[in-house]
Amino acid sequence: MEQNGKLTPEKVFRQYGPTVYNLARRMLGNDADAEDVTQDVLLQVVRKLDTFRGDAQFTTWLHRVTVNAALAHRKKRARRSAHEILDPMQHFLEDGHHSHSVRPWSIAPEQQVLDQETHELIEKAIAELPEIYRDVYVLADVEGLPNNEIGDLLGLSLAAVKSRLHRGRLLMRNALAPHFEVAAS
Repeated sequence: MEQNGKLTPEKVFRQYGPTVYNLARRMLGNDADAEDVTQDVLLQVVRKLDTFRGDAQFTTWLHRVTVNAALAHRKKRARRSAHEILDPMQHFLEDGHHSHSVRPWSIAPEQQVLDQETHELIEKAIAELPEIYRDVYVLADVEGLPNNEIGDLLGLSLAAVKSRLHRGRLLMRNALAPHFEVAAS
């Protein structure tokens, strides 16, 4: 897969595709947008693979490209939805069935071990975080990036990252507390 120590397009798709998708999914909150961003990011990365100098780790570069693409996609979606008034019923036929096929979520192997109900509670809590906290929370607590790198990716000061991460964690705790706290006897 590697030629002369270099990453090949095949390796990028196989090894890093799931990482890109999972980050985009958590930032954007839905599968369709995450799939679009993943495709865009992987194509962009493969096209520019020969320009990657190796000054930073490949995963750091990939995170930056993914975060930028997700933020750009979110802005584009917001501009588009600002001009549209959607009727939620347009997604259904007269008989009540969906007008198009609905694909089930794919579950990553490491997530199969988790209890499905707990997993859904956590993902729902992440999706319901306000965007300014969600981005920082996902990058720090899900992706494991250091605060200074998160600040660089999102254009925030270290203090802003720490503050948003703290508030995001508090919001997550409050959202999950009813499901996990032991009831007083």
